[in-house]
Amino acid sequence: MKKRLLIIVSRLLQGGIDTMLIEYLKQFDRDKFSIKLAIGTCMEEQEAYIHHIPSDIEVSYLVKRHFLIKYRKQKNIGKSPIVKKTYDETILSPIRRFIQKRNLNKLIAESDVIIDFDSTFYSFLANTSIPKIAFFHFSFKQYHHGNEKKLRRLGRKLNIYDKIVTICDEMKEEGIEMYPELSKKFITIYNAFDLEAIKKKAAEPLDSPLAKHPYILAVQRLEESQKDLTTLIKAYKILIEEYKITERLYIIGEGKSRKELENLCKRLKLTEYIHFLGLQINPYPWIRHSKLFAFSSKFEGFGIVLIEAMSLEKAIVSTNCSTGPSEILDNGNAGTLVPVGDERSMAEAIFQLLTDQTYQAQMLLGVQRQIKKFDINNTIQQIEELILSL
Repeated sequence: MKKRLLIIVSRLLQGGIDTMLIEYLKQFDRDKFSIKLAIGTCMEEQEAYIHHIPSDIEVSYLVKRHFLIKYRKQKNIGKSPIVKKTYDETILSPIRRFIQKRNLNKLIAESDVIIDFDSTFYSFLANTSIPKIAFFHFSFKQYHHGNEKKLRRLGRKLNIYDKIVTICDEMKEEGIEMYPELSKKFITIYNAFDLEAIKKKAAEPLDSPLAKHPYILAVQRLEESQKDLTTLIKAYKILIEEYKITERLYIIGEGKSRKELENLCKRLKLTEYIHFLGLQINPYPWIRHSKLFAFSSKFEGFGIVLIEAMSLEKAIVSTNCSTGPSEILDNGNAGTLVPVGDERSMAEAIFQLLTDQTYQAQMLLGVQRQIKKFDINNTIQQIEELILSL
């Protein structure tokens, strides 16, 4: 008899969490599971990946009415005035939560196992006896910017789950250190991809005049509270002025920090060289044609875009966040790691990879060895075994 699996996610946009969710929905064994996906809030036209959900997955929105979500959408792209934010949080948020809880309870009644894919529905799940799995995608120490009171509260929230999936060993070690009472609940399962499918998508034509110019590429959400494109842009300024490189910098992604980042480019007189490409449903041709892949972030859970770049055999420079990049890049043997927030080190590392062919070849050999860890078949088997064990 099939397990009735309910997967919950707060919203579906175009980030790393969303990418992995779509990948898993495609790969789950339909002979073992019947699957429903519940999306907490409909984000309408911002849902870049909605059409990537397999057609046999039953999708339910817990909240969909436009008047209840319009300010959430504005906030997501950084355009919501303070008055509207206050109205949304004090008036509309309680209404949303009431409707979400009501609709979620109906789905729970028809399910055998629940996966809370972004660990946000704890308050709605606390009183259900159905087995519950949480996926946690961030560094525990960096979560809530290290606020001790909020981190203690996080421990109480996570306690309602039967298992807590961390997406790298560094994150699991942090979790055990901070919440030893939950140590038996933590399990590491790497994010992974269908590597052949990525290569196939990367082979699609890249119909843009920008692709004709050599370029460095970054792919990430434009959200500077976590990400750190500011450091990459400043590093690029050094590369242009001191190292005289001719490669441009292209940035794929959207987010509420876009205007701030564009203004930074203007102040640094870089608008001629840096291009914001917005959302790209298929970023892989851009990755494939790039000369180098750059990743700059203040903290991560894992940094799955690094795996995508590795699958296309790209030379990589990444900030060494507390969790994620070091483990993915084999402690610097499959890509260059630089300190967080250090534009000088990033500029030097990018220049070395662009110009030192022997060093680049060494890094690419490391990429070929390391990428084998992140095959989707291994990960799906681990997730399915975890679900069935409950």
